[in-house]
Amino acid sequence: AQLAQHLADVGRPMQPNANPAEYALDVVNADFTSPGSVKEVLDAWPKYAPTQQRRTPRPLAPRPQQATFCGQTLTLLKRHAVLTVREPMLYTARMVVIFAVTVFFCVVYLESRQLTQVQIMQKAFYVFWFVCVPVAFPVIAVYALNAEFVTVKKEVKDGMYGPMAYALANGLLQLPMMFTFGLCAMLPTYLILGWPWDTFLTTLALFSAHCWAFECIAQFFSLSANPLVGMLKYLNVWFISALFSGLVFRGRDVIWPLRLLYYCLPMKWFFGATAYSIMASSPPYEGTLACNSTGAGAVSYCPDEGFYCPSTEEDPFGLSCYGETGPQILDSLSKTYDAISSENTVLTDLIAILAIGVFFKVNYCVYLYASCTAGRMPNPPRQIKI
Repeated sequence: AQLAQHLADVGRPMQPNANPAEYALDVVNADFTSPGSVKEVLDAWPKYAPTQQRRTPRPLAPRPQQATFCGQTLTLLKRHAVLTVREPMLYTARMVVIFAVTVFFCVVYLESRQLTQVQIMQKAFYVFWFVCVPVAFPVIAVYALNAEFVTVKKEVKDGMYGPMAYALANGLLQLPMMFTFGLCAMLPTYLILGWPWDTFLTTLALFSAHCWAFECIAQFFSLSANPLVGMLKYLNVWFISALFSGLVFRGRDVIWPLRLLYYCLPMKWFFGATAYSIMASSPPYEGTLACNSTGAGAVSYCPDEGFYCPSTEEDPFGLSCYGETGPQILDSLSKTYDAISSENTVLTDLIAILAIGVFFKVNYCVYLYASCTAGRMPNPPRQIKI
Protein backbone atom coordinates (compact mmCIF):
# COMPACT_ATOMS: atom_id res chain seq x y z
CA ALA A 1 0.00 0.00 0.00
CA GLN A 2 2.82 2.43 0.87
CA LEU A 3 4.59 1.63 -2.40
CA ALA A 4 1.57 2.43 -4.58
CA GLN A 5 0.89 5.69 -2.71
CA HIS A 6 4.56 6.67 -2.92
CA LEU A 7 4.69 6.15 -6.69
CA ALA A 8 1.48 8.12 -7.16
CA ASP A 9 2.81 11.04 -5.10
CA VAL A 10 6.03 11.29 -7.14
CA GLY A 11 4.03 11.40 -10.37
CA ARG A 12 4.43 7.78 -11.49
CA PRO A 13 1.11 6.09 -10.69
CA MET A 14 0.69 2.41 -11.50
CA GLN A 15 -1.72 1.17 -14.12
CA PRO A 16 -4.72 -0.82 -12.90
CA ASN A 17 -3.96 -4.50 -12.17
CA ALA A 18 -0.21 -3.91 -12.53
CA ASN A 19 2.32 -5.83 -10.44
CA PRO A 20 3.74 -3.33 -7.91
CA ALA A 21 7.08 -5.10 -7.60
CA GLU A 22 7.75 -5.28 -11.34
CA TYR A 23 6.59 -1.69 -11.87
CA ALA A 24 8.82 -0.42 -9.05
CA LEU A 25 11.84 -2.22 -10.53
CA ASP A 26 11.20 -0.55 -13.89
CA VAL A 27 10.91 2.86 -12.25
CA VAL A 28 14.22 2.62 -10.34
CA ASN A 29 16.16 0.89 -13.16
CA ALA A 30 18.69 3.37 -14.52
CA ASP A 31 18.83 1.44 -17.79
CA PHE A 32 15.26 2.45 -18.64
CA THR A 33 14.83 5.66 -16.57
CA SER A 34 17.02 8.71 -16.19
CA PRO A 35 19.37 8.75 -13.16
CA GLY A 36 17.73 11.93 -11.89
CA SER A 37 14.28 10.36 -11.91
CA VAL A 38 15.60 7.28 -10.11
CA LYS A 39 17.20 9.49 -7.44
CA GLU A 40 13.94 11.42 -6.98
CA VAL A 41 11.95 8.23 -6.42
CA LEU A 42 14.47 6.78 -3.96
CA ASP A 43 14.94 10.02 -1.99
CA ALA A 44 11.20 10.38 -1.44
CA TRP A 45 10.74 6.83 -0.16
CA PRO A 46 11.84 7.18 3.52
CA LYS A 47 8.64 9.01 4.59
CA TYR A 48 6.52 6.15 3.20
CA ALA A 49 8.67 3.27 4.41
CA PRO A 50 7.10 1.26 7.24
CA THR A 51 8.70 1.71 10.62
CA GLN A 52 10.95 -1.15 11.75
CA GLN A 53 10.47 -2.54 15.18
CA ARG A 54 13.66 -3.26 17.01
CA ARG A 55 13.71 -6.56 18.78
CA THR A 56 15.43 -7.05 22.07
CA PRO A 57 18.48 -9.27 21.44
CA ARG A 58 18.34 -12.63 23.12
CA PRO A 59 21.39 -14.64 24.13
CA LEU A 60 22.25 -17.59 21.95
CA ALA A 61 21.35 -21.03 23.17
CA PRO A 62 24.28 -22.80 24.82
CA ARG A 63 26.23 -25.03 22.47
CA PRO A 64 25.55 -28.70 23.17
CA GLN A 65 28.47 -30.40 24.89
CA GLN A 66 30.60 -32.48 22.52
CA ALA A 67 31.01 -36.14 23.30
CA THR A 68 34.17 -37.17 25.11
CA PHE A 69 37.07 -38.78 23.28
CA CYS A 70 36.10 -42.22 24.59
CA GLY A 71 32.48 -41.65 23.59
CA GLN A 72 33.50 -40.62 20.08
CA THR A 73 35.76 -43.65 19.76
CA LEU A 74 33.07 -46.06 20.95
CA THR A 75 30.47 -44.59 18.58
CA LEU A 76 32.87 -44.74 15.63
CA LEU A 77 33.86 -48.30 16.54
CA LYS A 78 30.21 -49.38 16.43
CA ARG A 79 29.66 -47.58 13.14
CA HIS A 80 32.70 -49.11 11.48
CA ALA A 81 31.77 -52.57 12.73
CA VAL A 82 28.41 -52.21 10.99
CA LEU A 83 30.09 -50.87 7.84
CA THR A 84 32.48 -53.83 7.85
CA VAL A 85 29.51 -56.20 7.68
CA ARG A 86 27.67 -54.16 5.05
CA GLU A 87 30.70 -53.32 2.91
CA PRO A 88 32.58 -56.58 2.15
CA MET A 89 35.34 -55.00 0.06
CA LEU A 90 37.31 -53.79 3.06
CA TYR A 91 37.71 -57.04 5.04
CA THR A 92 35.21 -59.82 4.26
CA ALA A 93 36.12 -60.18 0.59
CA ARG A 94 39.81 -60.34 1.48
CA MET A 95 39.17 -63.14 3.97
CA VAL A 96 37.56 -65.21 1.24
CA VAL A 97 40.30 -64.44 -1.29
CA ILE A 98 43.13 -65.17 1.16
CA PHE A 99 41.56 -68.53 2.04
CA ALA A 100 41.02 -69.44 -1.63
CA VAL A 101 44.51 -68.39 -2.72
CA THR A 102 46.13 -70.25 0.18
CA VAL A 103 44.25 -73.43 -0.69
CA PHE A 104 45.37 -73.03 -4.31
CA PHE A 105 49.06 -72.77 -3.38
CA CYS A 106 48.71 -75.63 -0.89
CA VAL A 107 47.45 -77.86 -3.69
CA VAL A 108 50.25 -76.71 -6.00
CA TYR A 109 52.90 -77.49 -3.36
CA LEU A 110 51.15 -80.56 -1.96
CA GLU A 111 54.27 -82.72 -2.45
CA SER A 112 56.16 -80.53 0.03
CA ARG A 113 54.42 -82.58 2.75
CA GLN A 114 57.01 -85.27 2.09
CA LEU A 115 60.06 -85.10 4.34
CA THR A 116 62.62 -85.58 1.56
CA GLN A 117 65.55 -83.47 0.45
CA VAL A 118 64.08 -82.50 -2.92
CA GLN A 119 61.00 -81.05 -1.22
CA ILE A 120 62.87 -78.69 1.09
CA MET A 121 63.22 -75.99 -1.56
CA GLN A 122 59.60 -76.51 -2.56
CA LYS A 123 58.61 -75.75 1.01
CA ALA A 124 60.81 -72.64 0.95
CA PHE A 125 59.12 -71.46 -2.25
CA TYR A 126 55.71 -72.02 -0.68
CA VAL A 127 56.77 -69.89 2.29
CA PHE A 128 57.72 -67.16 -0.18
CA TRP A 129 54.23 -67.15 -1.75
CA PHE A 130 52.73 -67.47 1.72
CA VAL A 131 54.59 -64.29 2.69
CA CYS A 132 53.96 -62.25 -0.47
CA VAL A 133 50.53 -62.98 -1.90
CA PRO A 134 48.11 -62.28 1.00
CA VAL A 135 49.52 -58.78 1.59
CA ALA A 136 48.95 -57.81 -2.05
CA PHE A 137 45.21 -57.57 -1.47
CA PRO A 138 45.23 -54.44 0.75
CA VAL A 139 45.54 -52.54 -2.52
CA ILE A 140 41.74 -52.83 -2.55
CA ALA A 141 41.62 -51.24 0.89
CA VAL A 142 43.51 -48.20 -0.42
CA TYR A 143 40.58 -47.33 -2.67
CA ALA A 144 37.94 -47.99 0.01
CA LEU A 145 39.83 -46.08 2.70
CA ASN A 146 40.34 -43.14 0.37
CA ALA A 147 36.59 -42.84 -0.17
CA GLU A 148 36.12 -43.10 3.58
CA PHE A 149 38.75 -40.41 4.17
CA VAL A 150 36.78 -37.92 2.08
CA THR A 151 33.74 -38.46 4.31
CA VAL A 152 35.76 -38.39 7.53
CA LYS A 153 37.41 -35.12 6.54
CA LYS A 154 34.01 -33.44 6.09
CA GLU A 155 32.62 -34.85 9.33
CA VAL A 156 35.66 -33.75 11.33
CA LYS A 157 35.43 -30.22 9.92
CA ASP A 158 31.73 -30.19 10.87
CA GLY A 159 32.73 -30.92 14.47
CA MET A 160 31.13 -34.36 14.68
CA TYR A 161 34.25 -36.00 16.15
CA GLY A 162 38.02 -35.67 16.25
CA PRO A 163 40.44 -37.22 13.77
CA MET A 164 42.31 -39.14 16.48
CA ALA A 165 39.07 -40.75 17.69
CA TYR A 166 38.52 -42.02 14.15
CA ALA A 167 42.12 -43.28 13.89
CA LEU A 168 41.83 -45.13 17.23
CA ALA A 169 38.48 -46.71 16.36
CA ASN A 170 39.78 -47.81 12.99
CA GLY A 171 42.92 -49.25 14.58
CA LEU A 172 40.97 -51.19 17.20
CA LEU A 173 38.82 -52.74 14.48
CA GLN A 174 41.91 -53.69 12.47
CA LEU A 175 43.41 -55.95 15.13
CA PRO A 176 40.78 -58.73 15.16
CA MET A 177 40.55 -58.52 11.36
CA MET A 178 44.29 -59.19 11.04
CA PHE A 179 44.02 -62.28 13.24
CA THR A 180 41.09 -63.43 11.13
CA PHE A 181 43.24 -63.04 8.01
CA GLY A 182 45.85 -65.16 9.77
CA LEU A 183 43.35 -67.92 10.50
CA CYS A 184 42.21 -67.90 6.86
CA ALA A 185 45.79 -68.55 5.76
CA MET A 186 47.01 -70.72 8.65
CA LEU A 187 44.29 -73.34 8.79
CA PRO A 188 44.54 -74.61 5.19
CA THR A 189 48.34 -74.47 5.36
CA TYR A 190 48.59 -76.56 8.52
CA LEU A 191 45.82 -78.95 7.51
CA ILE A 192 46.92 -79.56 3.92
CA LEU A 193 50.71 -79.24 4.09
CA GLY A 194 51.13 -80.75 7.54
CA TRP A 195 53.12 -77.96 9.19
CA PRO A 196 53.93 -78.72 12.87
CA TRP A 197 50.98 -77.59 15.03
CA ASP A 198 53.20 -76.59 17.93
CA THR A 199 54.24 -73.59 15.84
CA PHE A 200 50.68 -72.52 14.98
CA LEU A 201 50.35 -69.68 17.48
CA THR A 202 53.80 -68.31 16.70
CA THR A 203 53.15 -68.29 12.97
CA LEU A 204 49.69 -66.80 13.53
CA ALA A 205 51.18 -63.92 15.52
CA LEU A 206 53.83 -63.32 12.83
CA PHE A 207 51.29 -63.45 10.01
CA SER A 208 48.88 -61.11 11.79
CA ALA A 209 51.64 -58.60 12.51
CA HIS A 210 52.78 -58.82 8.90
CA CYS A 211 49.24 -58.14 7.62
CA TRP A 212 48.89 -55.27 10.09
CA ALA A 213 52.11 -53.64 8.89
CA PHE A 214 50.93 -53.71 5.28
CA GLU A 215 47.48 -52.52 6.36
CA CYS A 216 49.18 -49.47 7.91
CA ILE A 217 51.05 -48.90 4.65
CA ALA A 218 47.76 -49.10 2.75
CA GLN A 219 46.16 -46.63 5.17
CA PHE A 220 48.99 -44.18 4.69
CA PHE A 221 48.71 -44.26 0.90
CA SER A 222 44.91 -44.01 1.08
CA LEU A 223 45.36 -40.35 2.03
CA SER A 224 46.54 -39.58 -1.51
CA ALA A 225 44.41 -37.05 -3.37
CA ASN A 226 43.81 -39.58 -6.15
CA PRO A 227 42.96 -43.14 -4.98
CA LEU A 228 44.49 -44.68 -8.12
CA VAL A 229 47.80 -42.99 -7.36
CA GLY A 230 47.61 -44.34 -3.83
CA MET A 231 47.00 -47.86 -5.16
CA LEU A 232 50.02 -47.59 -7.46
CA LYS A 233 52.18 -46.40 -4.55
CA TYR A 234 51.10 -49.38 -2.47
CA LEU A 235 51.78 -51.87 -5.27
CA ASN A 236 55.21 -50.31 -5.71
CA VAL A 237 56.05 -50.81 -2.02
CA TRP A 238 54.65 -54.36 -2.11
CA PHE A 239 56.74 -55.29 -5.15
CA ILE A 240 59.93 -53.81 -3.70
CA SER A 241 59.29 -55.61 -0.42
CA ALA A 242 58.84 -58.92 -2.27
CA LEU A 243 61.99 -58.25 -4.27
CA PHE A 244 63.95 -57.59 -1.06
CA SER A 245 62.35 -60.44 0.91
CA GLY A 246 65.55 -62.49 0.98
CA LEU A 247 64.61 -65.23 -1.49
CA VAL A 248 65.18 -63.42 -4.78
CA PHE A 249 68.73 -62.30 -3.91
CA ARG A 250 70.91 -61.82 -0.86
CA GLY A 251 70.67 -58.53 0.93
CA ARG A 252 74.42 -58.23 1.38
CA ASP A 253 74.86 -58.31 -2.39
CA VAL A 254 72.89 -55.06 -2.80
CA ILE A 255 74.76 -51.76 -2.79
CA TRP A 256 74.03 -49.00 -0.32
CA PRO A 257 71.71 -47.12 0.03
CA LEU A 258 69.42 -49.59 -1.77
CA ARG A 259 70.30 -52.14 0.89
CA LEU A 260 68.17 -50.12 3.32
CA LEU A 261 65.10 -51.46 1.52
CA TYR A 262 66.13 -54.92 2.65
CA TYR A 263 65.81 -53.91 6.31
CA CYS A 264 63.05 -51.26 6.15
CA LEU A 265 60.29 -53.41 4.66
CA PRO A 266 58.43 -56.22 6.46
CA MET A 267 58.74 -59.25 4.16
CA LYS A 268 62.38 -60.00 4.90
CA TRP A 269 61.64 -60.26 8.62
CA PHE A 270 58.51 -62.34 8.18
CA PHE A 271 60.14 -64.70 5.68
CA GLY A 272 63.06 -65.48 7.99
CA ALA A 273 60.90 -65.86 11.10
CA THR A 274 58.41 -68.16 9.34
CA ALA A 275 61.15 -70.32 7.85
CA TYR A 276 62.72 -70.77 11.28
CA SER A 277 59.37 -71.41 12.95
CA ILE A 278 58.33 -74.29 10.68
CA MET A 279 61.76 -75.82 10.10
CA ALA A 280 63.45 -75.65 13.50
CA SER A 281 61.05 -78.15 15.09
CA SER A 282 60.21 -80.22 12.02
CA PRO A 283 60.60 -84.02 12.03
CA PRO A 284 63.82 -85.46 10.53
CA TYR A 285 64.10 -85.39 6.75
CA GLU A 286 65.11 -88.46 4.80
CA GLY A 287 67.94 -88.76 2.32
CA THR A 288 71.06 -87.83 4.32
CA LEU A 289 73.88 -89.98 5.63
CA ALA A 290 76.57 -89.13 8.13
CA CYS A 291 80.11 -89.05 6.78
CA ASN A 292 81.09 -92.09 8.83
CA SER A 293 78.36 -94.21 7.23
CA THR A 294 79.36 -97.44 5.53
CA GLY A 295 77.73 -99.64 2.97
CA ALA A 296 75.91 -98.71 -0.22
CA GLY A 297 76.22 -95.05 -1.06
CA ALA A 298 79.12 -94.36 1.34
CA VAL A 299 81.66 -91.79 0.16
CA SER A 300 85.32 -91.37 0.89
CA TYR A 301 85.16 -87.60 1.44
CA CYS A 302 83.21 -85.56 3.93
CA PRO A 303 81.58 -82.18 3.19
CA ASP A 304 81.96 -79.42 5.75
CA GLU A 305 78.39 -79.98 6.92
CA GLY A 306 79.25 -83.50 8.15
CA PHE A 307 76.67 -85.27 6.01
CA TYR A 308 76.03 -86.11 2.37
CA CYS A 309 73.12 -87.28 0.25
CA PRO A 310 73.40 -90.42 -1.87
CA SER A 311 71.89 -90.41 -5.33
CA THR A 312 68.22 -91.24 -5.61
CA GLU A 313 65.72 -91.60 -8.41
CA GLU A 314 64.43 -88.09 -7.78
CA ASP A 315 67.93 -86.62 -7.43
CA PRO A 316 70.47 -88.78 -9.32
CA PHE A 317 73.42 -86.50 -8.47
CA GLY A 318 72.54 -85.82 -4.85
CA LEU A 319 72.48 -82.04 -5.39
CA SER A 320 69.47 -81.44 -3.17
CA CYS A 321 71.19 -82.00 0.13
CA TYR A 322 70.25 -79.71 3.00
CA GLY A 323 70.35 -81.86 6.12
CA GLU A 324 68.36 -84.16 8.32
CA THR A 325 67.38 -81.88 11.21
CA GLY A 326 65.80 -78.46 11.18
CA PRO A 327 68.98 -76.59 12.25
CA GLN A 328 71.01 -78.38 9.56
CA ILE A 329 68.46 -77.42 6.91
CA LEU A 330 68.35 -73.81 8.08
CA ASP A 331 72.16 -73.58 8.05
CA SER A 332 72.25 -74.94 4.52
CA LEU A 333 69.57 -72.55 3.28
CA SER A 334 71.24 -69.57 4.99
CA LYS A 335 74.26 -69.93 2.71
CA THR A 336 72.09 -68.88 -0.22
CA TYR A 337 69.32 -66.94 1.50
CA ASP A 338 70.65 -64.76 4.28
CA ALA A 339 67.14 -63.93 5.53
CA ILE A 340 67.09 -67.51 6.86
CA SER A 341 69.09 -68.44 9.93
CA SER A 342 69.32 -71.34 12.37
CA GLU A 343 69.35 -68.81 15.24
CA ASN A 344 66.07 -68.10 16.96
CA THR A 345 65.37 -64.46 16.02
CA VAL A 346 61.58 -64.77 15.90
CA LEU A 347 61.03 -62.18 18.62
CA THR A 348 63.43 -59.73 16.97
CA ASP A 349 61.74 -60.26 13.62
CA LEU A 350 58.31 -59.71 15.16
CA ILE A 351 59.46 -56.46 16.80
CA ALA A 352 60.92 -55.27 13.48
CA ILE A 353 57.62 -55.96 11.67
CA LEU A 354 55.65 -54.12 14.35
CA ALA A 355 58.09 -51.20 14.28
CA ILE A 356 57.60 -50.79 10.53
CA GLY A 357 53.83 -50.85 11.02
CA VAL A 358 54.04 -48.28 13.83
CA PHE A 359 56.14 -46.00 11.62
CA PHE A 360 53.51 -45.92 8.88
CA LYS A 361 50.66 -45.70 11.41
CA VAL A 362 52.18 -42.64 13.09
CA ASN A 363 52.72 -40.96 9.73
CA TYR A 364 49.14 -41.78 8.81
CA CYS A 365 47.81 -40.20 12.02
CA VAL A 366 49.91 -37.07 11.56
CA TYR A 367 48.83 -36.57 7.96
CA LEU A 368 45.20 -37.38 8.83
CA TYR A 369 45.18 -34.79 11.62
CA ALA A 370 46.81 -32.17 9.41
CA SER A 371 44.38 -32.82 6.54
CA CYS A 372 41.30 -32.65 8.76
CA THR A 373 42.27 -29.55 10.73
CA ALA A 374 44.02 -27.45 8.10
CA GLY A 375 42.06 -24.46 6.80
CA ARG A 376 41.78 -20.67 6.87
CA MET A 377 39.30 -18.14 8.13
CA PRO A 378 36.74 -17.08 5.53
CA ASN A 379 37.05 -13.60 4.08
CA PRO A 380 34.58 -11.03 5.51
CA PRO A 381 31.72 -10.05 3.19
CA ARG A 382 32.33 -7.02 1.03
CA GLN A 383 30.41 -3.85 1.87
CA ILE A 384 28.23 -2.86 -1.11
CA LYS A 385 27.14 0.75 -1.19
CA ILE A 386 23.95 1.63 -3.07
